[in-house]
Amino acid sequence: MAELLIILVNYRRPGDTIACIESLRRSTYMNYEIVLIDNASGDGSVDQIQSRFPELHVVQNRENVGFAAGNNTGLELLLSGTYALALLLNNDTVVEPGSLAALVKAMHSYPRAGILGPKILYYNRSGIIWFAGGVLNAASGAVSHRGILETDHGQHNEPGPCDFVTGCCLLVRRDVVEQIGMLDPNFFAYFEDADFCLRARRAGFDIRYEPSARIWHKVSSTSQWDSPVYLYFTLRNRLILLKKNSTLLKSLPYLPMLVYYYARQFVRLLLKWRNLPATRAAWFGLVDGLRGNTGILGRGRLDQIVESR
Repeated sequence: MAELLIILVNYRRPGDTIACIESLRRSTYMNYEIVLIDNASGDGSVDQIQSRFPELHVVQNRENVGFAAGNNTGLELLLSGTYALALLLNNDTVVEPGSLAALVKAMHSYPRAGILGPKILYYNRSGIIWFAGGVLNAASGAVSHRGILETDHGQHNEPGPCDFVTGCCLLVRRDVVEQIGMLDPNFFAYFEDADFCLRARRAGFDIRYEPSARIWHKVSSTSQWDSPVYLYFTLRNRLILLKKNSTLLKSLPYLPMLVYYYARQFVRLLLKWRNLPATRAAWFGLVDGLRGNTGILGRGRLDQIVESR
């Protein structure tokens, strides 16, 4: 059995998935296996992908269980096999040939490291950084990417610790999953990676950024920025993250910032853009986050939001 299990979750974007797998096939590191988790695409995605890669291991979920639970299906295979490492990889990425080798080498070089992530660049914006290490404040629920929207001149070429690694490309040791469990499916999508890294850090593992590994990301190809779906989950899940990983006493100093953040979203969406579906989704996200309502499989009001678009 291979050292590394690569987990790809597909939902109705077979072209992106095929391009991602083709980039992995060009890798200089070959001690890996790929598992494709299809989240009930229902659009012929699996047939298209399997016609291109007939040897591919495919697991078809009966419904769309989201990014977190979809990856958990792959992590179950990690634990049932003898793989030492798993790579959570967005299917809308293209991987540089030497990146897998660089990530695995870095993991072996830092025994305390439990999770590693590469430098990530925008696919359609040449030389522009999307991720160069994650910054996270558990008391405010604020997450951000170092280097985002900067032109890459090598200013973020120093490997080192960071607060979290994005689930877009997250290399994790088997030991981490055995000790802390899998991604929290209640997030469905967004912030599950920050929560996972927080739990790993509390268990004593280091989180590291490795810039010698690079990938390109077709950012928000599944749920577009400022779409109702994106707004609902990001606004809801920030509050879910806070409730799981902080206390009222620790978060109290950040309350004015939180109020401003949410108020600004509504002013922007309703008064500036007059986008009623997005405003409605943002409101549902705020209410469900405050109530801790994640619903069945973490979907919350996803179906209601999609139907009303």
